Amino acid sequence: MSFSGRPNGTRNPQEDSPGLPNWAVATLLVFFVTAAAFASYMVYATVKEWTANRGRADGSGLISGQPAALTSVPPTEKATDDSQAATPSGSVEIVGTVVPVATGLRTTVLLMGIDQRAGMEDERAFRTDTMMLVTVDPVGNTAGMLSIPRDLWVTIPGFEGRDRINTANFKGDAFRLPGGGPALAMDTVSASLGIQVDHYVRINFTAFETLIDEIGSIEIDVPQTIDDPRYPDCCDGYDPFYISAGRRQMDGSTALKYTRTRATFGADFDRAARQQQVLLAVRDQVLSLEMLPTLIARAPKLYSALSDSYDTDLNLEEIVDLISMAKEIEREDIQSDVIDADYIINEFTTAEGAQVVLLDARAFRPLREQMFYNPAPQPQSTIDPAALAVDEEATIEVQNGSARTGIAQSTADYLGENGFNVVSIGNADQFNYQATIIYDYAGRYYTTRWLAEHFDVQPARIIDMSDPNSPVDVRIIIGQDFALP
Repeated sequence: MSFSGRPNGTRNPQEDSPGLPNWAVATLLVFFVTAAAFASYMVYATVKEWTANRGRADGSGLISGQPAALTSVPPTEKATDDSQAATPSGSVEIVGTVVPVATGLRTTVLLMGIDQRAGMEDERAFRTDTMMLVTVDPVGNTAGMLSIPRDLWVTIPGFEGRDRINTANFKGDAFRLPGGGPALAMDTVSASLGIQVDHYVRINFTAFETLIDEIGSIEIDVPQTIDDPRYPDCCDGYDPFYISAGRRQMDGSTALKYTRTRATFGADFDRAARQQQVLLAVRDQVLSLEMLPTLIARAPKLYSALSDSYDTDLNLEEIVDLISMAKEIEREDIQSDVIDADYIINEFTTAEGAQVVLLDARAFRPLREQMFYNPAPQPQSTIDPAALAVDEEATIEVQNGSARTGIAQSTADYLGENGFNVVSIGNADQFNYQATIIYDYAGRYYTTRWLAEHFDVQPARIIDMSDPNSPVDVRIIIGQDFALP
């Protein structure tokens, strides 16, 4: 996509502009690269040394200037969740569910968009309208993005039962948990998908609309005509939205409707694809016009307008690195996908009337491995899967399902000799397992890969059952086909 000239109202970057502290300029810049996260508007930028400073969203290190409404604050007296009324079980402290990956290979950011707009200043907790994972491999100079359906039916760490994944941010803020909504959302995504999440960016509607307008609109190839007479307005009515197929210029308001409407056959799945399409258009517009210098010149005005629209746990050094590397990832090196019907095992309505979808863990596993685990080769080095498996420090349980005396203990000894942490051995629920089965409860990809390769377990016998309440990370049930190497 190519453009000519400057958008109306832009100034020459050489013109004088009011001064602004470096940290504010850097914060504004990361906003421009990540603002599209709000509607799954992902950042196609890489990072040099993020993995040296991986942090959790624990409430500290937030960029100065973040809005009170987006931080972890006490809810209003009657803050409620109109989906599943869940309350924390036991302690409300959330233990981070971290899925180790190879140090120095990649960093993953959870991008969240919340439905916070003018007139909602009294609200203190919000569901996520959009959730997207952005993963960056600084060695291979590649990036990937994965859109997560908001109706995914998951276990939220620290809460009984299941709920939609988009309620995690709400519950973290409403119940004043450590790290608030972002920390609980990251833990929930990690536990549900088996993917380590290192950072977050959380943005509202105002941020996105302002971004599009300030870069002079974007051009989108609309694949099908959309007619949505029931598109919601700011209040309790409708603001009908119609756009015909073909190449269209969109301002901020139009682009927001385009990315939020569900009035197509694919509903949320189509919406996620459109959100990624818009983000690519934002990226192309900024890079093709080389607009970053212009945006820096306008930083004082824009920072003032947008400082209340987002928060993040990225520190200044990470922001500066992100900006400096933003142009280095080629379009063809960016992988994008959506957890759509191909990765859904069931769609149903709960007893409370909520329409939800269940992840097909077996179908999703290859996509997860390709996007989040397969590292690019390091220069002058060789990836050692065995070392990566040991580094995961997975807790392993070995059960005898083959009726062979002592086989569980022998297997545990063998694993211990190879550096693995076997915490339990015993008998399975029956002794007539024909084939060996591996259960992965915590996304320990390299561990299960090592076990499968050394014990000749077929991929169909590796079962992903993400369960943050499991006492072990991995369970191997020895079948009659089992043999120690």
